Amino acid sequence: MYQPSGVKTSPDFPIPDRMTAWVLGDPDQLELREKPVPVPAHAEVLVRIDAVAICATDLEIIHSGSPASIQGGLPFNKNFTPGHEYMGTVAALGPDVDEFQIGERISVEIHAGCGQCKRCRQGMYTSCLNYGKPDKGHRANGFTTDGGFAEYAINHINTLARVPDTMSDAEATLVVTAGTSMYGLTELGGLVAGESVVVIGPGPIGLLAVAVAKALGASPVILTGTRDKRLAIGRELGADRVININDEDAVAVVKQLTGGIGADYVVECAGNEATINQAIHMTNRGGKICLAHFHTIRS
Repeated sequence: MYQPSGVKTSPDFPIPDRMTAWVLGDPDQLELREKPVPVPAHAEVLVRIDAVAICATDLEIIHSGSPASIQGGLPFNKNFTPGHEYMGTVAALGPDVDEFQIGERISVEIHAGCGQCKRCRQGMYTSCLNYGKPDKGHRANGFTTDGGFAEYAINHINTLARVPDTMSDAEATLVVTAGTSMYGLTELGGLVAGESVVVIGPGPIGLLAVAVAKALGASPVILTGTRDKRLAIGRELGADRVININDEDAVAVVKQLTGGIGADYVVECAGNEATINQAIHMTNRGGKICLAHFHTIRS
């Protein structure tokens, strides 16, 4: 039975020595394998995976590797376990960890910076200059280090958020996705009450941006896209107006809804040249645009 030296466990949460996990081989090769249950170090916990979401980026990683790895010239991240949107239960504590208790439900953020480079000291740990170097302290679970397509995973205590009992496991897998939208609005200024917000692209981040903007008091909240089913979800989440750009001129509609001046904030979640141009033209003078989507750069 799992009893590494210095690691705190509980008989209420027995842990096997080995687990099953999906492991990446060559591009487009994902195999179910048996591997040892990982051991948490200082400031780390062992998470029992209870639910995991599948992101479109996971498919990119399985096909061509982590986007940041590709852009940074790192090799294809072979022999690791993908999965970066997951939640679970704290199953074991690394030495001296007292910030969490075994049995707590948590949602995770995948990035833990090295803590020592210029970007980490600025709080920009997702842009860690030691990206992809676990020996330097950087972790990006599901991107460069083992993620959530497994029975257990290791997470730094800084990457954990407690999940209330009122939140389902499935909902908890999207906490960090919602956090991405919240971060985008924070970077735009944070205080959006009474301001107009346009969200371009009804993917998961865009839909959650609609919900967050509405919760922050933005008015009107406008969502644009091409998929009627996704736009309908956006309306359920609080969009005051949805625009299918195949049927309507998004810029003209936004101008009409904002008294001819354009939106105060635009959160661009589609990531293509046409929608970025739309964002520029539908934003008013002094307004702000957040580019919340990226595409993998390939040679």
